[in-house]
Amino acid sequence: MKSLLRQWGFPVGLLVVWMIAAAFTLDALNGMRSTLQSTQVQSQSTQVVRQPVAAGAVNAAPAS
Repeated sequence: MKSLLRQWGFPVGLLVVWMIAAAFTLDALNGMRSTLQSTQVQSQSTQVVRQPVAAGAVNAAPAS
């Protein structure tokens, strides 16, 4: 029994640690994605300007 544990203990332990690290990494990546989506601001239509405001006043002269 000791021989079997000595042969398989390290590979099984290494596999378990690797699986825990992979699960932690995937959970952290998933958390970052949801945080990024919740912090992004939706674009507002009031910020979209078709023509600059000062463009109409550049060639304006007093009518005299």
